[in-house]
Amino acid sequence: MDQYDVLSDVFSTLRLTSALYFRAELSGRFAVEVPAEARRIRFHLVRHGTCRVSMSGQEPVTLAPGDVALIPDGARQILSSDPSPTPVSLAELMAQGAVSDGVLRTGDGAASAGLLCGFCAFDESLDHPVLRDLPPLIVLRPGDLGAEPWAAAGLRLLHLEADFAGPGGTAILSRLIEIVVIQAARRSVRVPGGRPAGFLAALTDPALSRALAAIHGAPERDWRVVDLARLAALSRAGFARRFAETVGATPIDYLTDWRLAKARALLSDTALSMDDIAERCGYRSVPSFTRRFKARFGKGPGAFRRSRPGA
Repeated sequence: MDQYDVLSDVFSTLRLTSALYFRAELSGRFAVEVPAEARRIRFHLVRHGTCRVSMSGQEPVTLAPGDVALIPDGARQILSSDPSPTPVSLAELMAQGAVSDGVLRTGDGAASAGLLCGFCAFDESLDHPVLRDLPPLIVLRPGDLGAEPWAAAGLRLLHLEADFAGPGGTAILSRLIEIVVIQAARRSVRVPGGRPAGFLAALTDPALSRALAAIHGAPERDWRVVDLARLAALSRAGFARRFAETVGATPIDYLTDWRLAKARALLSDTALSMDDIAERCGYRSVPSFTRRFKARFGKGPGAFRRSRPGA
């Protein structure tokens, strides 16, 4: 399993889902304050016009048609025409009835900027390092993706589908948003001269990526630090230190967390028995699996499965 398979495995197990908030048609000079919302990756695609995105601690960026801004940690942001207008909160606009038929409208006359706004969410009880290590603001511009036709194609298709608004469009846009988010994470690993951090940095480290591939490829195995160090071609102490410093968790802690994340996904998405799930996630008995799962998530695996929608 190579580094990109690991990244795909992460996003699949974290149960990435997406949805649209609304289309926005913003007229004249505008400034909309979007509140913080934890565990969301906010998403803004400019369909026409330009829009400035401002966040605390980040240089403001101006988006042109086809550009996408991703805010991975759901931080507060301001969408504006320029630096001057006084922001109006999104909640206030909604209370005033500014959203109708899925479209947020501000000002009078022809819209100076049109946006598609949505989000991606994850299993809220999981906190994988890849989520913590994404940059606070990711901007994708079609003109910057010439050497990455797969990313440019995803962005272009998203833009076309947003304008088409045909039958099934919402479902298609949701899936495309997920693709663009994963491409953005993968791009932060691949961009020449870029400096990915944490888990993303580990995927570019030949030694650590081999160990991560082993964990993700066979979480049921009784991995020891010495086994993973051997795969990484490092001493036990050197591997353990390098893994913890880069990923932010010890190898065994990461393995344990990953097994439990896989268990949640299997409990949610399959009808496998508890014995099968325990075995696939590296536990020799259901009681030991149950104790570990309950200690981590506050309820046993059976109670968790029964609590899922549609159970």
